[in-house]
Amino acid sequence: MQITRLVVLGAGDLGSRVARLWLARSPQQAVVGLTKTPARHEALRALGVQPATARARELLALHDALLVAVPGTETKAEVLTELAALPPPRRAVFVSTTGYYGTPRGMVNEETPAGATRRAREIADLEAQFRRWAGAAGVVMRLGGLYRPGRGPMAALARRGDASKKAPNRPLPLIHYDDAASAVYAALRRAEVEPLYLAVTPPCPTRLTFYSAACARLALPLPEFAPPLPHPPARFDVRRLRRDLLPAPAYPHWQAALVQAE
Repeated sequence: MQITRLVVLGAGDLGSRVARLWLARSPQQAVVGLTKTPARHEALRALGVQPATARARELLALHDALLVAVPGTETKAEVLTELAALPPPRRAVFVSTTGYYGTPRGMVNEETPAGATRRAREIADLEAQFRRWAGAAGVVMRLGGLYRPGRGPMAALARRGDASKKAPNRPLPLIHYDDAASAVYAALRRAEVEPLYLAVTPPCPTRLTFYSAACARLALPLPEFAPPLPHPPARFDVRRLRRDLLPAPAYPHWQAALVQAE
């Protein structure tokens, strides 16, 4: 698979990590980071990334690899509408979310149907739109909640002093930014890939387990929970991810997400 350049749509926390991996392992190939504003351009240049506020249609070429890592369903929809008018590049990776499953139960994997919530249906529609455009060149990465020091549920709890009111036995699927970046990089580079990967790091804690530990560390009262779900917490099957993209995560334990924001 001949690729000459990486184009990152949404060169934020995750996209810049993927760009850094790309440049470290393929220093002869350029990385272009497309952002809505120039706010991150200085930081991107420091990484060796060529920043731009141009549109994808002005830059994307057939021999490129493309990473779509923009936040929010509306922004994703705008990007996919623009991409629909272009031929797909050699490889295109679309960052989606485990919100696709809504409130899952039982064993969850790549074949588990979308949830019944409005958000789950919106995510499913975006994934389908990407697949129609990218075809065999496309890979959907369905990521769990991303975390690192200063970002993620621990940081949000420290900042707000409380957590959203949801069932205590609802699972909290998590993955560290660095592990997510490693998996995405592999999806961009690997010659043979599946069209979809579930990317979390099991075993995933329940909200009660996570927030009990987090509140104890932050000396905060335990948040209120919604009524428990009438079924055991869902479990996540990541055998496909381990086989192809992330054999050994650098952060295999969810307790790593308990680092307080600095």
